[in-house]
Amino acid sequence: MEYPNLGKHCQESTCNQLDFLPIKCQFCSANFCKDHFLPQHHQCPGDYSKIKLQVSDNVNYRYPCQHSGCTSGELAPVICSGCSNNFCLSHRHQIDHGCTAYKPPENAMAEADVKMKKITERLDSTPAKKGQGRKSDKLSAKVQLMKLKQKSCGDQGLPQEERVYLMVLLPKSYSATGQPVFVSHHWTVGKAIDATANITKVANHNNILGADKLMLFHASDGSKLGPMDQTLKSLLDDQQIYNGQTVILEYLQQDKDCLCTFKNYKV
Repeated sequence: MEYPNLGKHCQESTCNQLDFLPIKCQFCSANFCKDHFLPQHHQCPGDYSKIKLQVSDNVNYRYPCQHSGCTSGELAPVICSGCSNNFCLSHRHQIDHGCTAYKPPENAMAEADVKMKKITERLDSTPAKKGQGRKSDKLSAKVQLMKLKQKSCGDQGLPQEERVYLMVLLPKSYSATGQPVFVSHHWTVGKAIDATANITKVANHNNILGADKLMLFHASDGSKLGPMDQTLKSLLDDQQIYNGQTVILEYLQQDKDCLCTFKNYKV
């Protein structure tokens, strides 16, 4: 599970890793990971000469940890935003030093679900031009994948490593709006459509000459998922689709190649 608005990237140019508990340098106010937060480790442009390593009686000067019983410390202060005390890196988390300001989540799973819904709603509310909407598919798929793995229907005999999870929005002629399913990445788009129709109990007339064809479309821009004979694995490898994304199952005339009403489908 990923939350794109949490954490900050280390501002050391050689690092740039995402740290969910970054440390702000008190001299240059930039954010760093635990390996680069010291001024001398990120070529700090601020004035940190006043806390440069001092030696007195062969003891290195440190900012002592205020956690009861801890004798450790750091060369730079690590201040808790809740209780304003200083701690070592091992006790900097509020839960680790028994911070009086710490409030444990009442329902961690429910809070995570609310965050995922807010992210998904924000992505869905962004208007998309034809062919451009899929830029958000990768992120929304990651957010949705964990939920789909818990609720999806499919062939239970499929190995976990070859399952592709999809949130399928059903045709407008059906009362149900959507259903999570999983298919095999070895299958072609055509076989995935047949399996999805079977799972969702949607009538499939693809073998009838002249009938409207049941197809899968990208929910973000209405384009076809891919050619009927192309495997899902090749589409995944080319990042044309993503595991966990939302698609639309709908009937379309054979001479059409795009679902123009894609914005009208909601989970």
